[in-house]
Amino acid sequence: MKKTLLTLSLLALSAGISNVFAQTTLDYVYDVSKDVSSGSARFKSMGGVNTALGGDISSISGNPAGLGFYGQSDISVSVNYLNNNNKANYFGTTTNHNQGKFGLENVGIVLHMPTANGGYGWQNFNMGISYDRSNNFANQIVYSGVNDANTIVQYLTDQMYEFDDFSSDFSRSNLVERFSDPSEGYFPIALETDPKSQQVDVLTKGYKAKTTLSFGGNYNNKFYLGGSLGLVSFKYDRNYSVFESGWTKNADQIRPNASANSGFLDPSNPKHQYTEINYEVTDYEDNRLRGTGVNVALGMIFKPTWDWNIGVHIVSPTWTTVNEERVLETVADYYKDKNATTTFLPTYNSTPSTASYDYGVISPLRASVGLTKFFGRGLVSADLEFADYSSITYRETSTEVMDFTEENEINASIKDVYKSAVNFRVGGELLFTDRLSGRAGFSYYSSPIKGIDSGDHMTSLGLGYIINQNLYVDLAAIQYKKETYNSSPYSLAGLWNSPAPTAEVKSSRTNVVLTLGAKF
Repeated sequence: MKKTLLTLSLLALSAGISNVFAQTTLDYVYDVSKDVSSGSARFKSMGGVNTALGGDISSISGNPAGLGFYGQSDISVSVNYLNNNNKANYFGTTTNHNQGKFGLENVGIVLHMPTANGGYGWQNFNMGISYDRSNNFANQIVYSGVNDANTIVQYLTDQMYEFDDFSSDFSRSNLVERFSDPSEGYFPIALETDPKSQQVDVLTKGYKAKTTLSFGGNYNNKFYLGGSLGLVSFKYDRNYSVFESGWTKNADQIRPNASANSGFLDPSNPKHQYTEINYEVTDYEDNRLRGTGVNVALGMIFKPTWDWNIGVHIVSPTWTTVNEERVLETVADYYKDKNATTTFLPTYNSTPSTASYDYGVISPLRASVGLTKFFGRGLVSADLEFADYSSITYRETSTEVMDFTEENEINASIKDVYKSAVNFRVGGELLFTDRLSGRAGFSYYSSPIKGIDSGDHMTSLGLGYIINQNLYVDLAAIQYKKETYNSSPYSLAGLWNSPAPTAEVKSSRTNVVLTLGAKF
């Protein structure tokens, strides 16, 4: 099953289809490896720049050398509000779904530890610890329409051809019958080209979190050095369902493909009750991922003059152990007609198909360089980050695995599908008054997938206000790139001569972050 889903994922990626019905290990190794800047509202409003900029809680999980800029201790908490808006068109029917959710963005503390060296040598050694949530997976896509081109039962018969266990199970649904030549598998009792109501619901939730312990020091107000240890956790849940309501065939429509002794053709056979009735079938797929990992980072910021910072930040590959669980289930109900509210035949419930995989993912090394220019009442900063996603490595971790063919196939597929990515971030800050500042930023993440040139980008705006000599508040608003992509609820084998149904989805995501902090 895992190998077949891998093939489907490769086909989907090559076709440029997003949010297809089957997400696989090949997709998940990228989700585990991907990093999106997180931290305080100040840094997020400036596009997430932090390689050559310090003195902020975000330096703990960003470039730890930035801790050396602190002249006093600091504590802050950041909360966010994430809003997703998805508009889908499926067979001419438009569905809008809007989802908003509050959550924790960042909490951290920096302890300032000055030395007694006066104005020369090491000025301080500061320590920070923070908890950050990034890669927020919270989203829901819902679309519905009337499909008169094909049926999900055709997809399910394809699965019967691939998997013997499901074949013997789903034949109990009485929505399929064997071809007169049994070697050809099954065909649907459901009417393929009759109008059928369909609804697709894809709910995702989870996040990538990081707990970081960092140290940073300031040498002679010229060199700022730092290092960090990061403990990564990963949580992802995906609940996927496709609902379909339609009619089954009559005996004359079944006869051309079935054998002469088919129970559907014999009025005295219980199977005949399933002809010319209304059915409702729902196919479920639930995915659950949990992972933990570790990495280390080193950073340096050089200050050649008072108005320039030059920064370098290197994050080691992250080793993450992952547990992936998948549950597949199909349910069908039967009604005398579409207006009936109670079923007249027993509900079909498939035996849930469960699978659990344990494996490791080694994410790529990330390296970034940055430059900051200070002005009398503001600054401009920019980062350039490099990561080679084709270097992601999948590792079997189960002691029961003796054949590493699948591991080799997945690693070969990673090299075939993914490529290096260069990410760019730029942001600035302007002091309106001694207390009030305005910020803006832009970040661009190039596509890590071969054959896809367009990447993701985010634009941001923000304000900062110093309440008094100890307290401050920051606000950021981030608009993600508006995307338009195709989503297919299921695939179909070539023998059906029918393309998979496709919805056009337009997606918009907005994030608002609020930081409250105190210096002491």
